[in-house]
Amino acid sequence: MKDEEENVPVKLCLHQLIRRAETDTTFTQFVELIFQALEFLEKWGTPYSLNEFFTTSISENSLYSIRIVKELRNHPPLLEFRVNWRGAGAFRAVFFEYYLDDIQMLVFTQATVKTNTFSQEFERILEKSEAQYIAFMKSPEKYISLRGDEVDE
Repeated sequence: MKDEEENVPVKLCLHQLIRRAETDTTFTQFVELIFQALEFLEKWGTPYSLNEFFTTSISENSLYSIRIVKELRNHPPLLEFRVNWRGAGAFRAVFFEYYLDDIQMLVFTQATVKTNTFSQEFERILEKSEAQYIAFMKSPEKYISLRGDEVDE
């Protein structure tokens, strides 16, 4: 979802991580995990991802496992997409579900990489995401276009 400045914050955050991954192997693994987890979410959906672990091999003898979706209890109906990687941080993307007829859409609003358990930046993102959710629900047609590649945004 675009913000008030017409930027797509989640896409911008991912692009910054991809650029960093070009020169930092820690971030290379981090970005790979984020995109694998997004594929898992796309394949299995939100209800499954809330309750089951995303697990992938990160080396011959090691697995990475995490619940990639978490309900934000104090901010319903917002959800949190999560991937952690030691040395890189904790990727967090806030989103909500929207149904158009029988099509489920995940609307991503804001993202950040946390380096501490509590993050003032994340709290700010939650406030922005709540405002974006309200604006979206008032006029979803302003934000949804089902033409071509725009479906991915």
